[in-house]
Amino acid sequence: MIIDFTVSNFRSIKEPQTISFEATKDKHLEEYYVVEKGGYRLLKMATIIGANASGKSNVLQAYMLFLVLMRFPCEKKTDKIIYDKFAFDKECQNQDSSIIVNFICDGCHYQYKVVFNNEMVVEETLLCRLLDSSELEEAFIRTTNRDTKLSTITLKGGYRKFLGEFDKVLTNVLHNRTVFGAYMKSNVDIPWMKEIDDWMNTYCMPIVSTQDQGLKQYTSNRIFDNDINKEQVANFLRKADVGITDFSIKREDVPIPQYYASALINDSATPSELKEQVRNTSTIPDTRVKMFHSGENGMYELDFNEESQGTRRYYELTGVLLSVINKPHIVAIDELEYAMHPDLYEHFLVTFLSNAKESQILCTTHMREFLADKNLYRDDSVWIAQKDKYGATEVYSIADFDKEELMQIENRYGAYRSGRLGGIPHLGDTYVEPLNSDKQ
Repeated sequence: MIIDFTVSNFRSIKEPQTISFEATKDKHLEEYYVVEKGGYRLLKMATIIGANASGKSNVLQAYMLFLVLMRFPCEKKTDKIIYDKFAFDKECQNQDSSIIVNFICDGCHYQYKVVFNNEMVVEETLLCRLLDSSELEEAFIRTTNRDTKLSTITLKGGYRKFLGEFDKVLTNVLHNRTVFGAYMKSNVDIPWMKEIDDWMNTYCMPIVSTQDQGLKQYTSNRIFDNDINKEQVANFLRKADVGITDFSIKREDVPIPQYYASALINDSATPSELKEQVRNTSTIPDTRVKMFHSGENGMYELDFNEESQGTRRYYELTGVLLSVINKPHIVAIDELEYAMHPDLYEHFLVTFLSNAKESQILCTTHMREFLADKNLYRDDSVWIAQKDKYGATEVYSIADFDKEELMQIENRYGAYRSGRLGGIPHLGDTYVEPLNSDKQ
């Protein structure tokens, strides 16, 4: 599980900003929100609210960049690390960015820090402690010379016994690759690196956005692969009151659109192997989903694409929801409420909190109304994003407010709406100047 996550000089984030899953001593909703893990009290959920353009999504994008740096390394020395630095301060363009993640993996607390820019990984450190010990100890330190672009990596303490195998990893360390990215390219057996790599691969899911990411295919494939149960998905849809009683799902080959095939073949960026594959086949596999509705004279079916956007979104999210319920995962979801009714949004939250064991969700939302129901959140689980006068994102938890001040704010929803907690837009008036104004 993730303990906390810190990022600096990334998009709208200038100074280091931290999202923590570490719970306070508050016992409110303890059995639903809090997991005891290795002496830590960790939250299952962290929700970020705030005005448009406050930087909520950028926190999630930073988490995704962390996954990319660890698991999807640059292929060539000439490749850039693609991301944007803080744009509203010229000095930031010449400064490095950093990500620090504290997490629990295989009975150990790890602290991983990576310092980087668009050209190279400047520094990496990994600290570790067994959960029954008191102090973090250095596992390795990596530094890269900015002029020569050559890296020096030093194993520390008990990790030095892996030096022979680690030498094989060193041969794949490029200036624009992390050590773990190099491990991905190496045929080597280093148990502690494998444990972290497996944790990254199995526990950390990709970000879920509001764009079309093929989540219908994701949910359908997980049903076909027996990772989730079709009847569980059907039950979720029935409980969601979207008028669906059941659904069917099947795989079939469908023709490749001619314009799509021609575009791929004529695009110089398309790999030659893919071009040859497109030339030699006229179909691609597809998954067809049909939804069954109960009508006056029996059962009627609709194609998935004929359903409402909210219904399609909920089907897609059931695959994610069941994944985090059935097995430990962390998933970041941008605008969790997207296309969903407020009651359905709350139903999703309660279903996750009531059934997930050691999974975590980091999400953004504009659905402030959940703050009106104290049975849906803890103060330490709600984070507010806002920009300072220079356009830099700041994030803080409701639990960060002074205790005496919070005691006087019984209605968190009302306090947020009125601006007492920050993170709301400061809107101008609604006057619209006529098109044919007489102003000179």
